[in-house]
Amino acid sequence: MPFGADFFDYKLAHGSLHKGDLVLVPFRNKLIPALVARLSRTSEYQDRTISLTPKKIFKFPETLADFCIQASRESFVSPPTMLNAWIRHVPKRLDNYDVHVLSQDAHRPADKPMTETRLLVNRYTEPRGIIEAARAEQSNGRVLIITPWKKRVEYLSQRIGCAGYHALTSDGEVWRKWTSFLEQSHGVLTVTRVGAWLACLADVVILDEPENDDHKQDELTPRYDARRLIELAQEINPALRVIKIGTTPQLITVADELKDVPRIDIQPVIAPFAPGHWSDVEAMTATALNGISDAVEEKRAVRILHPVYGTRGRIRCADCGWVMECPSCGTGMNNDKIRAICRHCGTKSDLPADCPKCGGVNLSKAMIGCEELQKRINLIFPLADIKVLDLHEWLHQSLMPRSLVLLSNLSLIGGYSEDIRKRERLIIAFRRLAAQTALAQCDLIIQGHETLVYECRDWLEPDGLKRAWAKELEERSVFKYPPAVKMVKLLAPGKLENMKPIELQLKTLCEKFTEWNIRGPFAIENQPKSRQPRCVFHLIPPKNMEML
Repeated sequence: MPFGADFFDYKLAHGSLHKGDLVLVPFRNKLIPALVARLSRTSEYQDRTISLTPKKIFKFPETLADFCIQASRESFVSPPTMLNAWIRHVPKRLDNYDVHVLSQDAHRPADKPMTETRLLVNRYTEPRGIIEAARAEQSNGRVLIITPWKKRVEYLSQRIGCAGYHALTSDGEVWRKWTSFLEQSHGVLTVTRVGAWLACLADVVILDEPENDDHKQDELTPRYDARRLIELAQEINPALRVIKIGTTPQLITVADELKDVPRIDIQPVIAPFAPGHWSDVEAMTATALNGISDAVEEKRAVRILHPVYGTRGRIRCADCGWVMECPSCGTGMNNDKIRAICRHCGTKSDLPADCPKCGGVNLSKAMIGCEELQKRINLIFPLADIKVLDLHEWLHQSLMPRSLVLLSNLSLIGGYSEDIRKRERLIIAFRRLAAQTALAQCDLIIQGHETLVYECRDWLEPDGLKRAWAKELEERSVFKYPPAVKMVKLLAPGKLENMKPIELQLKTLCEKFTEWNIRGPFAIENQPKSRQPRCVFHLIPPKNMEML
């Protein structure tokens, strides 16, 4: 439904309905699911309303309707659009489902805070801390775990012995899992942000790594942040208990006084990228290769985190530097053995035989990938327990105690995006890795650019992290970026060269409201070519303005 098409009135012929009921209603010659948002004895459209004999599908608590309306307002979509994004699919064969609705404080622990943040790196380091917390909280009702990654959903579901779903789970399976979760008074369900709407219906929410911005979706409709949905759920249901488990405080907390920042007790071995430090194995320093050799002699497992997928990184010409770009979004494509693949949007295409720019046939001037590095390591240590893992594989990796962990390139573990948050994501990712390694009592070798690898040890200390966060916030303040300042992003359809009329309109408005500032327009990078071109403006409101 387009924005503004919020509600449709029907006349109840007979039977009964309640706010929160999910029912089938006639709409354009077919039956579609609808949520009862309000009951009234009158309607301004009563002469044109359709008589309804309701077929109930599911009985939600009344609060879901209010929750959906509020979330849709913040996402600038209609409530039907928001509801459709949450429920996704209603099976053709329907039974009358009924939710076991608990009173708001039925399982509320009297001795525990309603919002708890666990920034610990001992037994509560995620995911172990999430597993322990979920098992401990089951007696308090329905426990919803929200994690940033689908791989983590699969791992937690297996370890806890509960259901879980993410964006790639089939619609029918999603329906069965969330309905089963809501029908029981106790249980655990683990989801990514696509299931964050269930926070309104849970008794306990466990938020995995609240500092991670993967909880927010930027490009899909509707756009929402799972962390914000949890806040809305608490406003509607004050009895909702929220447990946040991570290793690093969010950057926004530096505006307040940072307290209880955990120290990660590990002393990594530093292997900087520098002339004379390289080994005969591509992407491996002599220090790293010697460390692997020592671990193999001691019959210890070796796990190498190498954030470059496939056989090679970008498909790049060794002669002229040409890089193969994705035909859909313009991102550089990776070499995946027999094909080229875009890790940003998933587009696949044939590998080029030669460079279209200069005709060169050597298209391997790029970083070595996981698969090729694994082959070369196996040639040197054929019988050793050595695995080369990419970032996705690492997320559900359980480390063997006393094994050797090697990070091949520190600068890559925070992601490839070059934006204002790149360093923030890097620090978060490194502390997560270090905490996981320390918990398993493993040795850690860090490769990377010289300045960065020596600096990273400072991030493991409370005072060092405070300094890093203060520096980040200062830089955001200089460039006027969140969280140092509030900012409104305005998306405008059209190409950059056609933005002048909108820019003039915005400047005229800002002249009336002198405390507002405008920046842009900026073209949106890496946007799939199948989508309508868009640009973005940044609107900076007054410092003391409340954002509703």
